[in-house]
Parts: sequence; structure tokens; C-alpha cells
Amino acid sequence: MLKAKVVETMSTLEVFPLPCFDVMTHLLIHLVEKLDLCGPTHTRWMYPMERYMKALKGYVRNMGWLEGSMAIGYAIEEALGFCTKYIQQVKFTRRRVLDDLEEPIMHDEVLEGNGRPCRLTVDLKS
Repeated sequence: MLKAKVVETMSTLEVFPLPCFDVMTHLLIHLVEKLDLCGPTHTRWMYPMERYMKALKGYVRNMGWLEGSMAIGYAIEEALGFCTKYIQQVKFTRRRVLDDLEEPIMHDEVLEGNGRPCRLTVDLKS
């Protein structure tokens, strides 16, 4: 049915001079035949797979170990994606209060600031 309509449309375009047409106009007939044989284009389209392969090729850092580089790069990408998704849900504060369940001797300790430098004596170093 569709092929008949394409052929009819192409025959109505015959009033135009021949230089107006190239192989692309003839391609319409073959595209309709392929559509009848194979079904819709999106079921056999390779663009998503090619795009994914481009992403994997971008992970390669060692040309002697292609598959391993891709696997490590993919694992790093997944881990970073998970971390960024998780970190967006965390509320950041400057203070950290220890739980009472951590150790009984530290139950009122509050850690804050950067700490202070400590010099080791000769006795402590050995």
C-alpha cells in the first residue's frame, strides 16, 4: 500500500526536469520496501550502540589493555555517579557529634576544626 503511494507520488514529480532528481529520490522506493520487510527503523537502529561504544572508547587510557581500561573506566564512572547521587541527599555540617554507641568513654566528645600539629619525640618515633 505504502509502496504504491510512493510510486504514485514519484510519477507525479516527473513534470520536473531530470537534473532535479538524484539517487536519493530513487532511494525512497527501496526504503519503503525495507520498511515492509524489516519493520520500523527504531527496532534495528544501531545509533544507541555506536554512541555507547564511543563512551567506552573514551575510557581507554592504556592502548595495550583496551578491555581492562574500558572496564575500569566504566566502574569509576558508575561509582562517581552513585556518589554524586548519594552526596546530593546528605546535609553537610562543620561539626560532627559522636554517637553514644561508638565507645562509652567518648560519649560527650565533639570533634570540630582542623586539629593541631603534634611533634613526635625521639622516643615516640622508635
